[in-house]
Amino acid sequence: MRYGRYEIIKELGKGGMGVVYQAHDPQIDRPVALKVLREDRVVSKDFVSRFFKEAKFIGRLSHPNIVTVYDVGRDHGTIYIAMEYLQGQPFNEVIRSGKLSVEKIVDIALQVANALGYAHEKGIVHRDIKPSNIILTDEGNVKLTDFGIARAEDSNAAQQTQAGVILGTPFYMSPEQVMGKRVDGRSDLFSLGVILYELIVGRKPFEGDHFTAIFRAITDDIPVAPLKIDDSIPQSLSDLIMKALSKNPNKRFQTSKEMGYALKTCLQAKESLLLPGKPISPKKKPVVSFLIMGLMAAVILGGTIYFFGAYNNKKQASSLSTRIEGNKPVDAILMVTSSPSGAQVFLDDSFKGNTPINLEIPIGKYEVRVSLPDYLGWEAQLQISEPGETPLHVRLISIE
Repeated sequence: MRYGRYEIIKELGKGGMGVVYQAHDPQIDRPVALKVLREDRVVSKDFVSRFFKEAKFIGRLSHPNIVTVYDVGRDHGTIYIAMEYLQGQPFNEVIRSGKLSVEKIVDIALQVANALGYAHEKGIVHRDIKPSNIILTDEGNVKLTDFGIARAEDSNAAQQTQAGVILGTPFYMSPEQVMGKRVDGRSDLFSLGVILYELIVGRKPFEGDHFTAIFRAITDDIPVAPLKIDDSIPQSLSDLIMKALSKNPNKRFQTSKEMGYALKTCLQAKESLLLPGKPISPKKKPVVSFLIMGLMAAVILGGTIYFFGAYNNKKQASSLSTRIEGNKPVDAILMVTSSPSGAQVFLDDSFKGNTPINLEIPIGKYEVRVSLPDYLGWEAQLQISEPGETPLHVRLISIE
């Protein structure tokens, strides 16, 4: 079967507006994803118009994290869109596998935020951000798909959605969508927050047995903070998700760029000399990464210092976490500053003071946490390898 010049190979999936096929474009000899409008939708001018808008809107977008549209046309009494064919998995399938690390989850959310930021700058709101509309390619990159109910923001245009007609997927809709209000980019960021919550916690923040119960939960219920469900979840990430899920759009992240910056702070920053791996919750006790092997004794004879190891000398030399000058260990100085200043500093869950602060500490690995009221918390592991000054500057993100 063909639609236009495109040869249908197999069906990939169905949605509310149509069917998506894998097809072949003989003119360019490449595979395409062909979205065909359901024939029963053709009788509605509203759906036909919205379908063409999808092609128009996506065709205006050129971003590495947004699917590319090649062509649009009519055939067999319906309409089709030829799009980039992606090798990968819809994100709802990835969620079911449960194999993502916190770092990968944050990286995916950051890619989605970047794609949304680009679309929002073009005046386009997706309005149906959900896992099945996010493709994770075999290379680990994100592709945002299906702008089928997207609408260009136009303050001069009349509302095109009639009262009582709700567009979107119930579990991931924003409160303003549920109430039929006009939406902007902050609605997409709410939906992204729902996905993040589901990924991190393992369940959706708003649930119900039917649409009415789900809608009531979205508009009225405050979900339990992820950190209270699992204390291994970084506080900064828990706070970020809760801000994204604010009922009031004015209390959420106001732009995708702002949310993207907050997501970046949840990943380890090079400037902070952080070790790779998952940030550790302040409620977890640090794990000792190595054992100091052997005993050291110092005996002063004739002004000369001798060291006697009670274990293998080579192992002892490689495992020492402090150096000795005379009879005193040489400490490193951890110089902690923050923007804004005055934040509390915790080292291995022990309060040390407020920024700016200089801490004399032995060489080793530590859990560092920095917190300030009304700001997202920050925590990570820090390795001190040599004596001397080690600067650590933390930029805190306001919750508001």
